[in-house]
Amino acid sequence: MGLPPAQVNVPQLVALEALWCGAADFGSEDATEGCFCGDAGAFVIKKTDVHPELPHCEWFCSSLALSTGVPQVPFSVVHHTDGNYWFGSKWMNGKTQDWWNLARRGTIDFAALSEDFSRIYALDLFIHNVDRHANNFMVVPDGSSHKVLSFDYSRSWLVLGFPPPNEIMIDADIPTVNVKNWLKANFGNYISVNAANEVLDRIGAIDTASVRRIIDSHPRDWLTQANDDAIISWWDSGMALARVNAIKTGLHNGTLV
Repeated sequence: MGLPPAQVNVPQLVALEALWCGAADFGSEDATEGCFCGDAGAFVIKKTDVHPELPHCEWFCSSLALSTGVPQVPFSVVHHTDGNYWFGSKWMNGKTQDWWNLARRGTIDFAALSEDFSRIYALDLFIHNVDRHANNFMVVPDGSSHKVLSFDYSRSWLVLGFPPPNEIMIDADIPTVNVKNWLKANFGNYISVNAANEVLDRIGAIDTASVRRIIDSHPRDWLTQANDDAIISWWDSGMALARVNAIKTGLHNGTLV
């Protein structure tokens, strides 16, 4: 049975109003502020001080995740108390600290999480996310079990230059590859090629009009016109689909697994 037609999803188009914002220690160079938005909760803020198009990268990659079956931390545009509109990733209560040690002890059933890890990995390969380390998986309780959510795309997409390099990450000494290899060493060949392919098939089914919708759903000043044109041209040229197919080949021949 084939996948249903691609459906691009984005959060509400109305920004959340921050009641207060302030410095916070998230252990990240890219996120040093948080905002409280009333009933919507607290959000980790990404601004342009690290990279001028960091909010776009976070929005675009989070939207791809939301649209392709990658489990994703909720996100929104936040109207900061400084008067600007920034990217906000929802602060998740109950994050499981040191989840990898709990999984090694069997307290967390790692096998039950393998499909979610695989979906996140497929997206990371597509957007060239070089910084998916162990703390960049949001592992949270889910009933009697756990689930894994994706967040933090500060070292991917436009931040590292566009378009993504043709050479897919395989043996590079970077966190995304290192954590994949560490998980394999501790839990076996955990990557579900079928789950990864579902994500890749959905990315491949996203058309240029849908990419346009993602871009148009965030503030205009998050993206230069030159990079806007470059993204649309790259997608429209078939290079995005070619990247999807190259990743699928690597998953099937084992070089990316």
